[in-house]
Amino acid sequence: MTFRFPLLNDDSDSNPQLTSEQQAIMAERIDHLVTLGVQKGVAPGDAIGLSTTYFDGLYELATRYYRQQNYEAAIPLYTKLIMMKPYDLDYYKGLGACYLGKECYAESIAAYRAGQFLGATDAELHYYMGLAHYFKREFVVAFELIRFARVLDEKDPGSKGKIADFATQILERIHPLVPPGMASNMDLRPE
Repeated sequence: MTFRFPLLNDDSDSNPQLTSEQQAIMAERIDHLVTLGVQKGVAPGDAIGLSTTYFDGLYELATRYYRQQNYEAAIPLYTKLIMMKPYDLDYYKGLGACYLGKECYAESIAAYRAGQFLGATDAELHYYMGLAHYFKREFVVAFELIRFARVLDEKDPGSKGKIADFATQILERIHPLVPPGMASNMDLRPE
């Protein structure tokens, strides 16, 4: 397995590849930076002095792997990003999406749940966490999360309602699979 490190805004696949040995060295150096930051008392959010371009490039690479459905390559990158900069919700959502794509639903739920602290009102996070519960056949939890995601999306003035539309479709599928009292409240908005 090889990693590519694209230049920002460069969609070409002509970037040099790292060997397994180079990947191990890079991971070791990143771990060393994290340890150093903790030892020196670097405040969370300072990102151990690394430039934002570094994080943007790593995030772009992880997202590219995700879009190519190369989850095995994307997961360690999202994990490193979370370790180095744990306050960015997009990293948790990316990690959760990778695990969802791999059909590792428990891990996906864990990643989304960790991101909930940062995105308590993020419709996308709740929708996909609900979807992971749905695939695990945990219909009651899925119903509540997806219903909540629909409400959040409908209340968001910048939203185009895409999540609300998808949520409604999933809720209609779940409707016969939840207790009758809960199913009768499908169109009610949670408090």
